[in-house]
Amino acid sequence: MFERTLKAARLVAILLRLAVIAPSLAYGQAPPMDMSWAMRSQQQAWNVGQANAQATAMAYYRYMQQLRAQGYTGPSLPTGVTPESLRNSINAANQAGQAYNQAQMLNAQRRQNTATDYDMRAIRGCTRYVNQYGQVYYGGC
Repeated sequence: MFERTLKAARLVAILLRLAVIAPSLAYGQAPPMDMSWAMRSQQQAWNVGQANAQATAMAYYRYMQQLRAQGYTGPSLPTGVTPESLRNSINAANQAGQAYNQAQMLNAQRRQNTATDYDMRAIRGCTRYVNQYGQVYYGGC
């Protein structure tokens, strides 16, 4: 009877060890992380953008050829692309990138502040103080 109990205890211990190890193996990625998918995705997005730009330019070119074949002798039709529209497009892209970076920085600060606050108050047992300028201090640790 004792041997059965001992075997059962060993089996339970092994299963518990596997239960602890299995989640860490399932959620993690191997240390040499393969980021080639990200590079391929970025290259593919660039290629799609280039193909769209080329298709648009060729559509305009063919349209102008048709007009010339029909006897149109005037100047080329405006494309809607001007130095000002290009500048506006570049500025909008820069502003969107800066807004994204700002949002990521603020999110990182919030996460850091949350982790610090939990560490100081819940783990170390400090008291949180906020002065009249909104600065946070901890005391009584």
